[in-house]
Amino acid sequence: MFHRRREFLGYTCKERLKRTSDRQLKDQQIIRSWVVRQFAGEYNPVHHHSGHISGAGYLKLPSSMGDTVQGNKQSNSNGNLVFMHGSPSLFSQAKFEVKPEVEDFYRFPEYLMHGVYAFTGADEERRSISFNAILDPEASVY
Repeated sequence: MFHRRREFLGYTCKERLKRTSDRQLKDQQIIRSWVVRQFAGEYNPVHHHSGHISGAGYLKLPSSMGDTVQGNKQSNSNGNLVFMHGSPSLFSQAKFEVKPEVEDFYRFPEYLMHGVYAFTGADEERRSISFNAILDPEASVY
């Protein structure tokens, strides 16, 4: 299992670097990986990670995240993953929310603040896997 995670991480990071810069990824090192199990009413407060890159993948989601308490005029953020950077400005909301789906996988720089809103729906589990990694441990990636 660990070997497959390492291959997946390496492949996705290599492809991203290839598309966005002239750098080539030579190696990566997973510092830590873990599973997060959450049930109705539980959330993950805003935080950041260590290393160079972090990620979260969704393995299991409840059949319902519950109704919003704001009513029909507001979007329902229950169970959403939220990323935050900077402050709101004319062309930037500084916050980006995603409604996770099973098999979705998000990777992001370790410094990016993020959290997960609580869900209030069915008495079921939300399960995700997360990791922290260092890219090219022997060479600077910046």
